[in-house]
Amino acid sequence: MLVTGRDGVEPGYRIRTWNDRQIIREKDINLVEIMKNGGETRRRAFHLPYEGARRERQLRCLWLTRVDPMLPDAGDLSYTFHLLTSLARAGVKLTVLAAARAGHCARRPVADGVEWRLFDPDKDWESHGNSAFWSLFSRLPNIAARYKTATFQRELDAQLVREWDAIVIDHLGMGWTWPWVEAYCRKNSDVISVFIAHGCESEIRWTMAQNYRGNVIRRIGLHFDARKAGLLEGKMVQKSTLLSVITAEDRRSFGNLAKSVLLAPGYAGTHAGSREITAATPRRALIFGSALWFAKQMNLIEFVAAADELFWRNQIELWVVGKVPDHLRAGSHYRATRFLGFVDDPEPIFRDVRIGIVAERTGGGFKLKSLDYIFNRVPIAAIRGGIAGLPLRPEIDYLSYDTMSELAQGVVAVIGDLEQLNSLQKAAYTKCNTGFDWPDRGHLLRDAMQQAVDGKSAAMALT
Repeated sequence: MLVTGRDGVEPGYRIRTWNDRQIIREKDINLVEIMKNGGETRRRAFHLPYEGARRERQLRCLWLTRVDPMLPDAGDLSYTFHLLTSLARAGVKLTVLAAARAGHCARRPVADGVEWRLFDPDKDWESHGNSAFWSLFSRLPNIAARYKTATFQRELDAQLVREWDAIVIDHLGMGWTWPWVEAYCRKNSDVISVFIAHGCESEIRWTMAQNYRGNVIRRIGLHFDARKAGLLEGKMVQKSTLLSVITAEDRRSFGNLAKSVLLAPGYAGTHAGSREITAATPRRALIFGSALWFAKQMNLIEFVAAADELFWRNQIELWVVGKVPDHLRAGSHYRATRFLGFVDDPEPIFRDVRIGIVAERTGGGFKLKSLDYIFNRVPIAAIRGGIAGLPLRPEIDYLSYDTMSELAQGVVAVIGDLEQLNSLQKAAYTKCNTGFDWPDRGHLLRDAMQQAVDGKSAAMALT
């Protein structure tokens, strides 16, 4: 707030509060600290290169993420790519450190306003990354242990000799870097750490363990892994300077911390101007998105088991579009289900389906496929709780069911009701049309980071 002449301070100064002390600043450079002790007021003037001086240059940010998110083929990679590029466009000087993906060139010095530091992963990356058994002997959960390779550690060490204002740890999978980041921040006390949470991983992994119905030994391993995920996640949530969450539900799970900033995904795809589902539209349901993560495989297996025969008897096709492990696609026992794999341009597929399915009983969090459905005007049928983070009303903007069996039966019941299908897709589109712009997310994150950096600088000046 602006001071109007009290405490002998000239009007026009600005007050900020840090702990029990007030800081009055003018023109971002000259500051006066006021400390009251009973009726006595003490003032101390000092100079600090505060906001105005810092903002003459861009924030320097190191972004640590698991793999190159360019050309994303999974929801988590899409979120990472669009959030970091929107942050760069918001004026942050961004360097991204990540492992290159197989078949993609690691040489990309600058693109999308970002300095990319990509490296070829270790030769044993595949065996190291896919071995859940190997991670049992680590204190880290599987998702983090798989990325803690010798090459990644060397590349991280090389980046930490540079000067940064902020270091971002993107996803729990990069939690292995926390000791490095924490040590850097201790040495450079004005640097902030930012944890980008893609969901409340401890809750997600406990749900995976509880819902898994396969091998008993693997189920025990999932429980063990969930505990390790909870410990690592809890440490990062508690000790990071800033926490980014995707949904309000995640924020509540983390304790509604004041340092948390809500950054729901934006949408970067095409908006279908208009669409009408007619009798000529194939009686086809769609599951869109990759199923490489174990939780998504569990969901896919469970839903296809409930729906395949039922759909076939009711002349309904089920198309699964996205990367799916070969062992799920193998065999000829599916009758209504067709696996198309990853598709570069899914828009023609969206035009030729009647309903999109969100069968996510295990995994939680925001489902980016929901935005693909909404903005391509595909009505949604979902498991209850599967539309977290969206302003949609069940039975008005989408259909909601308690179990996989009920979801499959609900699709059969509504697939021929053209009036309801069109009402659902129009209502959902109208509800979300203006609320999911990525540039807004970049500016929100930049402002939160700048405020945290400024806060640290001011606090240091008082010590």
